[in-house]
Amino acid sequence: MCALRSPHGGSGSKNSIFPLRWHPPRLDVGYVHGVDSPDRAEHAIVAALRAPLAVTSTAPRIAVCAVGGSGKTTACAGVAACDWVRTRYSRRATWVQLDASSTLQTIAGAVVNLVDMFCGDAAAKQLAAMTEDKDFVVVAASYVRSVSEADAAEGLVIIDDVLYRKRALLRQLLALIPPATSVIFSTRSDAVVAFVPGATLVSIEALPAKDARLVLATAAGKTATPGVSPFSAAEEAGWVRRVLDKTECHALSLAIVGSMIADRGGAWRAVVDGLEQRWMDPQFGCSDGASTRRSVRAALDVSLELLPNGMCRDSFSMVGVLPVHVPLAVLSQLWQLRLGGSASADELTAGQSSVLLGSTGVEKMVAVLMRAGLLRQDVDEARGELVGVVVHRVIGRYALTLLGDTAHVIHQGMVDYYMNGVAVDDLDAHAWRRLPFWDVPDDGYWYDHVARHVAEAGDLCGLVSVMDPAWKEARERMSSPLAFQADVEVVLASLTAVVNDDTHNVIRSPVLLGRVHAALALAYEARIAGCRRINMEAAIVQWKRALSLVVRADDPPLWAEWQAGFGRAHRDRIGGAHAVNMEAAISCYGKALEVRTLEAAPSKWAETQRLLGMAYVDRVIGDKAANIEEAIVCYGRALDVWTQAAAPLPWADTQNSLGTAYLYRTDGERAANVESAIACFTRALEEYVPSATPLQWARTRYNVGIAYYERLVGDRATAIEAAIACYTDALTVRTREAAPLRWGATQNHLGNALRDRMFGDPAANVAAAVACFDRSLTVRTREAVPLNWATTQHNLGVTRHGRYGGGTMGPADIDAAIACFRRALEVRTPDAAPQDWALTTFCLMRALADGKHWSAAAECGRALQRFGTRWASWTVQQAAVGRAVAEAERALSCPRDDHGFE
Repeated sequence: MCALRSPHGGSGSKNSIFPLRWHPPRLDVGYVHGVDSPDRAEHAIVAALRAPLAVTSTAPRIAVCAVGGSGKTTACAGVAACDWVRTRYSRRATWVQLDASSTLQTIAGAVVNLVDMFCGDAAAKQLAAMTEDKDFVVVAASYVRSVSEADAAEGLVIIDDVLYRKRALLRQLLALIPPATSVIFSTRSDAVVAFVPGATLVSIEALPAKDARLVLATAAGKTATPGVSPFSAAEEAGWVRRVLDKTECHALSLAIVGSMIADRGGAWRAVVDGLEQRWMDPQFGCSDGASTRRSVRAALDVSLELLPNGMCRDSFSMVGVLPVHVPLAVLSQLWQLRLGGSASADELTAGQSSVLLGSTGVEKMVAVLMRAGLLRQDVDEARGELVGVVVHRVIGRYALTLLGDTAHVIHQGMVDYYMNGVAVDDLDAHAWRRLPFWDVPDDGYWYDHVARHVAEAGDLCGLVSVMDPAWKEARERMSSPLAFQADVEVVLASLTAVVNDDTHNVIRSPVLLGRVHAALALAYEARIAGCRRINMEAAIVQWKRALSLVVRADDPPLWAEWQAGFGRAHRDRIGGAHAVNMEAAISCYGKALEVRTLEAAPSKWAETQRLLGMAYVDRVIGDKAANIEEAIVCYGRALDVWTQAAAPLPWADTQNSLGTAYLYRTDGERAANVESAIACFTRALEEYVPSATPLQWARTRYNVGIAYYERLVGDRATAIEAAIACYTDALTVRTREAAPLRWGATQNHLGNALRDRMFGDPAANVAAAVACFDRSLTVRTREAVPLNWATTQHNLGVTRHGRYGGGTMGPADIDAAIACFRRALEVRTPDAAPQDWALTTFCLMRALADGKHWSAAAECGRALQRFGTRWASWTVQQAAVGRAVAEAERALSCPRDDHGFE
């Protein structure tokens, strides 16, 4: 269950971690309230919210559908601001923007905000710090769904401007919102409405004429008094009716036209005549395909033409490369790019432009565009300062069409502006240079938009650099792993288009094209969207293509880097035979080490040695003991370079890996190997601390817990208690919500330790162990992680059997154990997991014998005898298997009567 909600958490207080971003936008001064008007969408939305529930405990899902600029967003904001909604939904309305720029990061932020709303700041901060897990959205839903139905019914979620191509993100959001929480979503697509079963449709065609007059009057600078017409009879006859006709009472069109008239002190003729002329032009239409209503396009064309000079028009057009909400500093940087000398002789000089583009000049330009209805100002009311602008999505698309083919130049200019002052090498002979985006301090805009800018600019070096491990680290540290995932999707779409374009000039440079394929490989490896198996197969294909373009002689360090990447992809591969994949990985690392020598590249050599050691630990072919010994040697080599003083975290990572190798080691005394593992994990914990490296700390506490459980030196009871303490520590970070599979693994090992515990009530310990295994199996499913599922089934079978540790058992326990072992053997086959198959078959044989299932017990025993020395424990267990087979054969040879008596 969620923690108790703090008095301020989730209410948008100054202490909330997301106090403003997820609030409904402020209503314009000229907004005409429509909740009480039966002709308005606001009235229909509130009526749908008030309607009795069609299904018990299921709150309404309301779809507001209209063309762009019709006032969908304003209508939703008006509903959120009305007295009835503010009273009815005591936990406030939370606002999620789901437009063209929305990504997985948007969903992650929305999830955290929902947790903040329902559970308070503490829970939200914990979730925000734990976005490493690949199933973040799914597992985070458990936070929200843990709230009571009554609490959930006090929340309202508004999802604004859902595009058809973003419907998958809408599905994710709706899946995590509690059924008792009301939802309003706006969209331009009827297909999106149909995508949400049972949604109540509210359409917006146009404003009622009386409200349209009030919107126009306010935009034109007139004071509107309730019950009194804001226009004189002469104005009505002269221009108001003409404007209502040509704007079709469309909200955005009215606001633009009214702003232009206000900017001219009420002089309306040029505006109205221009509007009508547009409509009468037989060539006029929405040829750009962005504006779906002629009234919007006509109003925007007139507004653009009536701007005072070309510089203002250029300023407006460049806004098309920006998102909806733009800080003033970013807008200033954009305008600095090209406007310095753009004015013609009859406009501003270059010197005047330079003055204009100071902070005061930027505000003046914003005011000009605002009065023309092309921008909205974003003012910090507390400070009384202009902090940014809001660009309506329809107007932003219109501005982008004005740029045409020069849009990519503006995008590139933004990248160059931010990178100014950062040391960047010139292009090499292969048209490549690394762009260290991570060296630019984040201003709240740069990190979230650099991938989009380089993609729109067609900057291949920039797109490849976005996949650099240094950018991944910076992006995840400054934002979240899902923020980096948003970049991954941008890179995949952009670079896939490049490699599929036979006319792209990248084909002239095989090395650069190889870098593009390598970047795609890294993107697929990092990707969490889609099927992991398919992504890894795609990564391997891209590594192959990269290596086919560059031979070692062309660029040895690059070739070695790609060999190491190719090896890593094979080691992490899900498809194919595990043994073959490990051999491929070892081969790739060996090739990389031909170039990455200790003398030439010590750090890269150490990194590759550690990767090679990990591959040897997982190796199937060859002598297992020899493979582990080779892994230990590899880790030792890495530690010769990565000392604690010189590279503390890589040193700790290698100590952790070395400890794991010692746990697997079969050479030498088992007790000594376990003690060596404990020493390695303990050394790693000198650098891993919960506050700075919680994930690594929890991983190593988990590993040292396994080592204590395996410990042979000292008191067994004390060692098990130490293991339980380690697993419990790990679970403070490895929560189900934050890391479900790691949580499941830790629950599995905690179950083993509790089952074998020597303190406390044995029956209570066994019950606690079974509960751990049951919890583990909620995430360790056969579909998701079959081998892990089988391991937990085996452990649960051992616990149910009760023979382990001398516990008592009844027929039901034996039957339950047999069922668990048989489920485990569906995955633990002689080919897929030979040692595990033998162990589970042995345990099944004993359980079958205890249940007097003699024929099946004998079959298991004979299978083990045929397997023989291939089982590492055969020497120890051979006699027990022989006795079990002999006992079963004797029982089968003795006839019984119907009562079972011999």
